[in-house]
Amino acid sequence: TSTACPYLEQFFTAPVSQTGNTPETASVPAPVYLCGSATSSMDVARALAAHGQLPVWGSVLALSQRSGRGQLGRNWVSPEGNVYAALRLPQGHPFTGTAAAPAVGGLIAEALTHMGFDVHMKWPNDLLRREEQEEGPGWCKVGGILLEERPLPPHRETPAENLLVAGIGLNLPAALMRAQRAVPAGLLSSATKSNVSPLSVAGLWMRLVSRIFFCYVEEIDAKGKNAWRSLAERHLAFLGQTVLLTDGPDEQERHTGILEGLDDFGGLRLRNRKGTNSFLSGSLRLDRPPMQP
Repeated sequence: TSTACPYLEQFFTAPVSQTGNTPETASVPAPVYLCGSATSSMDVARALAAHGQLPVWGSVLALSQRSGRGQLGRNWVSPEGNVYAALRLPQGHPFTGTAAAPAVGGLIAEALTHMGFDVHMKWPNDLLRREEQEEGPGWCKVGGILLEERPLPPHRETPAENLLVAGIGLNLPAALMRAQRAVPAGLLSSATKSNVSPLSVAGLWMRLVSRIFFCYVEEIDAKGKNAWRSLAERHLAFLGQTVLLTDGPDEQERHTGILEGLDDFGGLRLRNRKGTNSFLSGSLRLDRPPMQP
């Protein structure tokens, strides 16, 4: 009934077989909508939710995006062949406060790890993998996460509520990134263990949604208030290493220290000679010594 979302197909599949012979299928906790080129998958998700068609854990997968967006309003280049998805999250802990971004990042990293991808979370919302580079072992960015919360108008008998959506982008064959970045771009497929069967974009997303929901139920919802923290720290990139955190206008605020982990509010804990401090915002990278001439 929504004229704002033409050409949508609601996609259901059967559960994965025990033998693993059907890697393209997965049981999902809520509807998955497939669409062609869109302004962004998050825009489609919002339009669906406004018409009462996107329940919690429902998602949208777009073929490509014309106006994809990343952190700080940056444009997210979105050619065909990658994952551009939006996943509706429940309105509850830990998704309602400052811990939301690292909690979601930890969930996705955990889910991808179970699927056979060697992926880590760079606080607060990037997905990385290790790779060999010219200067030695390093990291590359294979995905990113953007959280948006907006009010929804009442729909029929449904009262007004807030919509919390995680926009999730994963680089498969096509990876384009802005020049100013903390780590270079990379492909998720390069992080695949040798025994993992190749998946289509839709097949990968549906298995990922299924695994994210399972991880949430088993690792967060069942284990108590701060279970998200241990889950996120399990996959935290740069843990125990010296890092540089920049913040403020033109990144003029600079903090260096050993990355000790996360606090209960999702903040990053850095230790230096003066003690341990927590930070709730900033851009993170490894603090490498300058190259010798």
